[in-house]
Amino acid sequence: MKALVWSEKNRLELCEREEPQCSGQDEIKVKIELSGICGTDLAVITGKEPGIPDVIRGHEAVGTVIQIGSEVTRFKVGDRVVIDPNQSCGQCRFCQKGQLHLCIGLDGQGMSIAGLNTQGMFAPYFVSKEQFVHKLADSVSWEAAVLIEPLACVLHNFKEAQVTERDRVLVLGSGPMGLLCQIVSKHLGCVTMASECNPYRLSLASRFSDDAVLPNELQQSRVNKLLGEGKFDVVIDTVGNQMAAAEQWVERGGRIIPFGIYGKYEYTIHPTHYTQNAVKLIGAGEYLGTFEKAVQFATDHSELSSLVTSKHNLEHYETAIHELLGDRLENGVSLESQSIKTVFVF
Repeated sequence: MKALVWSEKNRLELCEREEPQCSGQDEIKVKIELSGICGTDLAVITGKEPGIPDVIRGHEAVGTVIQIGSEVTRFKVGDRVVIDPNQSCGQCRFCQKGQLHLCIGLDGQGMSIAGLNTQGMFAPYFVSKEQFVHKLADSVSWEAAVLIEPLACVLHNFKEAQVTERDRVLVLGSGPMGLLCQIVSKHLGCVTMASECNPYRLSLASRFSDDAVLPNELQQSRVNKLLGEGKFDVVIDTVGNQMAAAEQWVERGGRIIPFGIYGKYEYTIHPTHYTQNAVKLIGAGEYLGTFEKAVQFATDHSELSSLVTSKHNLEHYETAIHELLGDRLENGVSLESQSIKTVFVF
């Protein structure tokens, strides 16, 4: 089968790989329908994060069950499913404490995550243990379902930050994760503002938030029109390098969630400022206990499908990546980019 691999040359390459087969009695083989390109994949491609060579990328996928092991009880051939790529070991000291999202694996080197450090889903077939597969209702579209894994991340961050309907939320960045944050925030009943430098993404943010502005329009006078007075109880940086803006706009007693992935970004904080203003910095880690909630949310919110704005065959991966990156800016996507979520179709 053809698969998209992060090669020894530190780039994506379309390679021939052996089709995976069920080897364990608790395993399920899935025919992939859609597999989403994640911001983590883009971070590797642009050098913001390291990639592990010879690994099939892709960790956001939905598909149809085509084979099951003899001990599989929750699924049958033909079921529509979404795959959880976070394959916690269940035996390390964190898993034993119920902290599956902090799993370090049996070897202590980290949790196995499909598409990051183990074989992933930029391929037509994938085999998983039953415990990491979740059934989809017939009513949920493939397009909405392919957002479930990133949505689980968003729901986990909101849970860790204890966001409620009383909170006023600012989302910095309106890419796929930013827009999901806005959708969840409005669903909770929060007054929500978003920023974005890309005009196309900004137009979508204006649909999902109470107000959406260019970064240079994020000024107190504009904020006052929305909030009346004060700043935001929760500021979410989905870009990965917006800590200065987050500190500027967080209210006393508020929370900052650094959400975007940018491994090379560094920022100096002043602990006394956080102490005196009772500001909390929330590092949520991988999601925990929110995957099934994300499945239900996607089932109930068909508007998620509108975030999938482009589909490509795997052979056209270079076009798909260029479409997302364009001439990528230091602080965000290309201003010319006309896509939100791009997926591969199999």
